[in-house]
Amino acid sequence: MALKDLDTFFDPDLHLPIRGKTYTVPAPGAPEAARLRKQVIAEGVPPVEQVFEALKILGAEIDPETGDWSGGVYDEMVADDLPWPMIFHAGRTAIIHYGFTADMGESHWALAQLGKMVDLKDATEMVGKFMAHVKSKQ
Repeated sequence: MALKDLDTFFDPDLHLPIRGKTYTVPAPGAPEAARLRKQVIAEGVPPVEQVFEALKILGAEIDPETGDWSGGVYDEMVADDLPWPMIFHAGRTAIIHYGFTADMGESHWALAQLGKMVDLKDATEMVGKFMAHVKSKQ
């Protein structure tokens, strides 16, 4: 049986609908995805690093001279005057989508207010322990 070229029907990018527009976060390469996965599962993502990672995954880079961020879908979001919490939520969702699983990313997207109801650090640690347990059983 001949398989179809994956590129003809599979889209690895993440498409996030915000205010009637869809923003596309390109899929990272394998090394970057592996780095994200290690950070999300093994170390968790400290709050300060979350901002850096959220902007980075949205394609922004920091200008060392000015300290300003620009580039990628981040620029598109800023040009569309999205508020910071929406941009940050989009970046965190992409981190979880590519660094953990698409299903967890979707859950994070839908449960934007979850952080107000549960301790996300404890939840992340519990998921990390669960994944380590699952991996040890394989």
